[in-house]
Amino acid sequence: MKALVIDDEPLIRELFVDLLEILGYEADVAVDGYEALAHFDPLVHELVITDFLMPGLTGLDVAEAIRARGHTTPIVMISGHAEPDLQQRAVQAGLRFLRKPVSLAQFEAAIAEVLEPSAGPR
Repeated sequence: MKALVIDDEPLIRELFVDLLEILGYEADVAVDGYEALAHFDPLVHELVITDFLMPGLTGLDVAEAIRARGHTTPIVMISGHAEPDLQQRAVQAGLRFLRKPVSLAQFEAAIAEVLEPSAGPR
């Protein structure tokens, strides 16, 4: 399985790539939402891990663009901004929201949750 990791912070981006590798996944990376949308391929990327607050497009903007293209790829948004409104908007957009910092167990559980076939429409 291959994921697309989107985060403007190099250390955080690499942390998510490392966590995915620990869990047995490969990852491509994007430094912002524009690069992510240019490289996202639903035939390659079975999962998207995105930050919320980035220059240009937010993680929600990226998710909305992916959904507008008709793709149902599972998306996990991880952010240090955990205002209830943001969490609610993420859930309404069909995303799984995690608050930074994230443990490996939380990360793994969120991925398992969004990848479950019984999780409903994505």
